[in-house]
Amino acid sequence: MSHRTHRPAPKQRRVRHRLVQGLGQAAFYAASATLAGGLVRELLHLVHMSVFSC
Repeated sequence: MSHRTHRPAPKQRRVRHRLVQGLGQAAFYAASATLAGGLVRELLHLVHMSVFSC
């Protein structure tokens, strides 16, 4: 038997990759949520300005 059957710790890399992927997803969701909130705030501000100007 010249070839080795076991690989050096592939599980830790998978877990770390999954954790990094989850963090990236959370950051993306947070950024999209803040962007959506900003857009809604801008829209509300524009509606208020148009209503008060009329």
